[in-house]
Amino acid sequence: MERPTILIADDEPMIVSALTRVANSAGFNAIGDTSSTQVIPLAKAHRPQLIILDLRQCVDGRDILAQLKKDPETNNIKVIILTAVEDQFTRQTCLELGAVDYELKPFDSTFMQKIRRHVGLE
Repeated sequence: MERPTILIADDEPMIVSALTRVANSAGFNAIGDTSSTQVIPLAKAHRPQLIILDLRQCVDGRDILAQLKKDPETNNIKVIILTAVEDQFTRQTCLELGAVDYELKPFDSTFMQKIRRHVGLE
């Protein structure tokens, strides 16, 4: 069985590195991006089943999410927002834009279960 691909986009290299390592050991093909400008090209090139997207990057995560959901090539990719932004308005905005989940940093061990559930492995 082919390993599901996930794209991890966060401006913190340590978060990208840690999540990539954990995801790869959990059976995923994880691709990391710390630039935020490569999320859409990487999504088009690799067709991930899921994108983990930070909001506060060089390019605002909400803008990236909106672009992903408007583009027919990427609109079916599930997106989980991973952020330190705790306010309810931002959470609601992201869900309305098409995110399937909203996870606060720091994440815990249940985060990988959420990822597995959203790609249909649980």
